Amino acid sequence: MRPHSFLPILSLVFAGVIAATASASPPDTLGFGSRSIGRAGAVTADVDDFSASYYNPAGLARGESLRIDLGYLRLHSGLSINGVDSNIEPVGALNVGIVAPGRFGNFRFAFGVSLLLNDQRMSRTRSAILNRPRWELYDTRPHKVFLTTNLAIRPLDWLILGGGITFQAPSELTLQLDGGADIVDPSGARAEHMFTGDLMSIRYPQAGIQILAGKCLSFGVTYRGSFLLQNTLRAKADIDILNLADVALLLDLISLSRTTYGPQQVAIGAAFNRDFIRASFDLTWLDWSKHPSLISSDEIDLDLTDPALAQALNIPSEIAGNRAIPLGLKDRWVPRMSVEGRVLDAEKAKLWLRAGYAFERSPFPPQTGAINFIDNDRHSLTFGTELIFDKLEPFIKGDLSWNLHFLYAHLPEREHIKESLVDPVGDLVSRGRQFGVGTQLSMRFR
Repeated sequence: MRPHSFLPILSLVFAGVIAATASASPPDTLGFGSRSIGRAGAVTADVDDFSASYYNPAGLARGESLRIDLGYLRLHSGLSINGVDSNIEPVGALNVGIVAPGRFGNFRFAFGVSLLLNDQRMSRTRSAILNRPRWELYDTRPHKVFLTTNLAIRPLDWLILGGGITFQAPSELTLQLDGGADIVDPSGARAEHMFTGDLMSIRYPQAGIQILAGKCLSFGVTYRGSFLLQNTLRAKADIDILNLADVALLLDLISLSRTTYGPQQVAIGAAFNRDFIRASFDLTWLDWSKHPSLISSDEIDLDLTDPALAQALNIPSEIAGNRAIPLGLKDRWVPRMSVEGRVLDAEKAKLWLRAGYAFERSPFPPQTGAINFIDNDRHSLTFGTELIFDKLEPFIKGDLSWNLHFLYAHLPEREHIKESLVDPVGDLVSRGRQFGVGTQLSMRFR
């Protein structure tokens, strides 16, 4: 390694000290499953495909057929700060799931596995710099893997219970740097580094209930636990200063950053279902007030092996690092509603049209102080269609459905007026809109 190469490495380490991203799981931004997204996520009381693994695991046991679902969705964000586009990266993701039902006598159950996989990267984290505004909930939030497994049981015809575990992966990274710096002959300097990382697994629970109150009404309740991914970065450097006897520069850095946070939440829903029309309403409580600080906590120790030289150069034994700054987030209630109707009922095909609306009030307060984590209220309109082919024998014993959805989200203008007249960033005005599209192919075997 060239003699000057270890300096950028050290700079990269210090830049990584403030890496932090806070968010919930990717489906909280993108949605999960084209059919459920087309209904604006208002499906707590009326879902039975693979997206039940996210919206309400009890719905897995609503049907009695083996299901295989495969879909793709994409979201484009046109968000700006002070009239300048923020260049939020488009997100595309593959979502796939299996619902496998079973029966022991009159006791029915179902097992489900669902996966959302970003089409560009397994995971993404970007450094959060205090004086650089960023859209905290849309910048890196969707760039994670979402994997969940659930089990549902139906002890009574009108009662379905479900629950399961969702997996996330924090990391622990270590950088070891060794070398020498020659103060007489710079060309004689050297540096070697080794970077290692470990992915660990954390799990958080979810559970749900569906109550089928007659042929037309159903009710649902879902609970999802909170989770926090904390990435640990350790950096150690041991640089010998050549031509100075027994003198070496020692650096020890430990940084703990919060990379992904999901608040605990409870959703309640009701649905009306007839042969040709469906309507549903959901209300979700999100416990955003317990959101931890986005600023990493770190400790940096810098020392020379020669105490007299360290004192002469006035090198501190400890360098002050970042400390947590309270964010002041507030709990939020999110309403969702949808309606869909059957517009074609032919012998071998059925066609459904649907629409939905959701309002997500921002949990972030106006950014009036030192931090600049931008977020706005979000109004989402969704539209969808589903084409069902239900008489495919003798080719397939079951039915095939194709879903398509469109999403438009409006983030109205919001002002962030700084308390300090000499704030390095100054006042901010944020606004934006988002466009989403997706499709889902489902096969149900009888």
